[in-house]
Amino acid sequence: MFARLFAIVVIGCVACVTGLLTDEACPQDVTAMKDFSLNDFVGRWFEIKRYEQFYEKDLDCVVAEYQKTGDTSISVKNGAFSLANNTRVVGDGTGVISFPDDATRPAKLSVAFFGAKPERSNYWVLDTDYTSFAVVWSCEPYFRDSSKNVLGFWIFSRNPTFPTDEAVANRVDEVVKKYADASKFEIPNQSDERCPRSY
Repeated sequence: MFARLFAIVVIGCVACVTGLLTDEACPQDVTAMKDFSLNDFVGRWFEIKRYEQFYEKDLDCVVAEYQKTGDTSISVKNGAFSLANNTRVVGDGTGVISFPDDATRPAKLSVAFFGAKPERSNYWVLDTDYTSFAVVWSCEPYFRDSSKNVLGFWIFSRNPTFPTDEAVANRVDEVVKKYADASKFEIPNQSDERCPRSY
């Protein structure tokens, strides 16, 4: 896939530190999907929009690849292309369903990288149709100051461009209006001219 590991020593996931930093408590009204299927969710996802995370700064061509490793577990491979030094980078991780014994919370996952155990429920799938889009949210304590929290928000597509279907766009917009500040989004370049496709 990519040439080397992310040169960032962190634990967590595509959702850990310094996205949208806030002094407020993590929102309690965020609702993940109730009828989520991990089997249908796995595969490749292209990042279309995001709250900037420090480990994603100056990264384009961001792709997440998920594969089932068990009934409630997955492997995670995140790849990107660094604008800073034109280097391809990759990060490998693992994920599990956070509450495997609770059928009402199937879309809440715990993901970690660099050998850390996925113990925090830090990757919530708010909505997806599995074939074209996914919306993911996270809120975690800021590692340098536990009185602050970091919000993460990602919009993914199965293709390098966002679906043109109006119904899909409206569905995503509804989630964004409820749980995100669209003015804070970063939009990575996913063009064929910019991005290698040999992930």
